[in-house]
Amino acid sequence: MHIADGVLTPVITIAVSTLSLIALIKAIKELKNEEITLTAVASAMFFIASFIHIPFGITQIHLILLGVIGILIGWSSFVSIFIALLLQALLLGYGGVASLGVNLFIMATPAIIVYYLYNFDLFKKLNDKIKFFLVGFIGTFFATLFLTLILYFSKEEYSYAAYTIFSVNIITMIIEGIVSMFLLLFIKKVYPKILKV
Repeated sequence: MHIADGVLTPVITIAVSTLSLIALIKAIKELKNEEITLTAVASAMFFIASFIHIPFGITQIHLILLGVIGILIGWSSFVSIFIALLLQALLLGYGGVASLGVNLFIMATPAIIVYYLYNFDLFKKLNDKIKFFLVGFIGTFFATLFLTLILYFSKEEYSYAAYTIFSVNIITMIIEGIVSMFLLLFIKKVYPKILKV
């Protein structure tokens, strides 16, 4: 789901990157010393999850675990995902430096959305399996939605690609939901305190 440099119009890139910068500054200001370790772990988790590629037709899909990161560290997701995206861009050529702000918005904003949903009373009342599945599914759904909308509004010729990307990633949403469910059930069993349950 990384957007490479030069794909988007300068207007879209600057506008979305500005939103990311504001959120990143807020996250850095609110980051507490005791949260740094978990934020670093979440950054490594995001970085490594991106390497797990699953063949699907003519393309490949990969894990991002945005929902899991969101419920574990909240607003620190912007810091965590920024570091991982920067390293991916510089070391591996994933995405790009100019598009870093856009990619940060696409990846970190869904984590924040899941963080707030997870803390709603109605969401907390759900069965653990359903709740944890939705954590993964919703995170990937919003990442795909933001990617699709940004491409769609950037250039007219991207409209078909935007629809295709969303369709292909429906299977990714389901896989993310299943992986997140098993991961969070395990975490709840061995270290429930981290989930604030």
